[in-house]
This record gives sequence, C-alpha cells and structure tokens, in this order.
Amino acid sequence: MEVQEKRTHKAVIGLEFHVHLATTTKMFCGCRVTYGDPPNTHTCPVCLGHPGALPVTNEKAVELGVMAGLALNCDVADRAVFARKNYFYPDLPKGYQISQFDEPICTGGHIDVPTPEGRIRVGITRLHLEEDAAKNVHVGTSGRMHGSVGSLVDFNRGGTPLMEIVTEPDIPSPEAARATANQLKDILKAVGVSEADMEKGQLRCDANVSIRNPNGTFGTKTELKNMNSFRFVERGLARELERQREILENGGRVEQTTLHYDPETDEVHELRSKEYAHD
Repeated sequence: MEVQEKRTHKAVIGLEFHVHLATTTKMFCGCRVTYGDPPNTHTCPVCLGHPGALPVTNEKAVELGVMAGLALNCDVADRAVFARKNYFYPDLPKGYQISQFDEPICTGGHIDVPTPEGRIRVGITRLHLEEDAAKNVHVGTSGRMHGSVGSLVDFNRGGTPLMEIVTEPDIPSPEAARATANQLKDILKAVGVSEADMEKGQLRCDANVSIRNPNGTFGTKTELKNMNSFRFVERGLARELERQREILENGGRVEQTTLHYDPETDEVHELRSKEYAHD
C-alpha cells in the first residue's frame, strides 16, 4: 500500500531548492561562471577568501532574484541583508558563506501544482541569495567520499550566484514532490532566471519529510540532501517514508537526522544526526 494512502501515516513534505542564477560572473567578484573548464581556472582573491579581499554584490544576481520572487508570487523586500553563515569545510575557503538569513529578498509566495492527488497550492516560505561552495572531487570511487583514496577541491564553482527557495510543508506525497519540483523548474526556466540543468549542478534539491502524528501535529522530520534528479527525489522520499512508517509501527521513535538516498541500492543512509532544527 502506498504511504499516502495510510491515514495514520500521512506524509508531510517540504522542499528546498538551490538554483544557480543565469549570470556571467560570480556573486561577489568578477570571475566567470563556467561549467566544464579546467579546475581552478576561474578564481581570484575574493572567491578564494584571501585576507583583505572585499566582496561587491552582483547587481544582475539581485535582479534575477527579484524576477524569480515575482514569478513565484512572493513579496519582494525593500531591504535585504547579507550575513555570514559560518562553516568549516574544505570547499569554503573563507570559513563562512555569504548568505541572507534574517532579511531575505523575497518571502510569502506560492505556486499551483497539478499532482496525482489533484491540483495543490504549495507555499513559498522564502527565497534568498547566497554564494555556492566549491566542488569536492573524491578520487578512487564513484564520486563519494566513502572508500576514496583522497579528495581534491575545484574552486571554479565557489562564489557562483545561488538562490535558495524553501517551500512550506504543503506537499502530501513523493509523487506530488516530484511534480512540485518540475513545476518550479519550468517557471524558473520560462522567466530566464536559470538554465536549471541538473546535470551541471545548476539545480539541486533537498527535502524535509515527516509523518503527521495521530493528533494532527507534525512528527519528527528528517532531511534528504543533494538529490540530483527529480526521479531520485520521488524515490528517496518514498523510501524514507517507508522507513519512518516501519519505525512507528514497531513502537519506535523517528530521530531527527540528515540522510542520503543511494539510487544504486534504492536505500537511504544516515549522513549525520541533527541536534537542532536548522542546519
């Protein structure tokens, strides 16, 4: 039986999209945005995080962010603020990401999506601008860190203008999640905000998923990270909902965690536990 058909295990799904904007230069410097060029050929002191290098916001990226917000029926802010989001990862040479948090550029939108369950309205919580991280290349495996003999970093992608779009948890099933992702991709391509080519990494999708409690409140959510096709979004969510349902039916408790969907095994695997709701 499909997960969404079980009344006591109703799915609650929200999506997060990371979208490369269709600019010719990076978010805070003049380096070119390219795909497939030799590693580390489009870098400068700003995107490499050298001391004293000062960022300057890409005006075109802001314009495209506003266009996307209008296309998604959002309210566009009169004022948006960039801030530092601190990480300590090898693909982030500054030690922080320049992003928007408290004051994003757009909030409160929606899109209408035809789904197998009928037409649904999916709310857009927020749309904000930030810079992408560099790309880690793991040597000696299929591309993942597990089992690799070493890792290299290509900083060409670092600093690429990135737009994050967060939906409300309005999506009732994996099939509806796939339909929502396709609808949003079509909108962004139609208005010229992004090419949204998933094979080039121009569009990436994360999903937050839980099963609603019998009293109607939200259950504990888990997060599926970095799914690079909408088919994998659907399959990954289906597998994760099955996993949560089995835990609950056996009297267990779902733990808040971050997961990866492996399409080769059609299984989800834990990446790390999450002590807090934000990541």
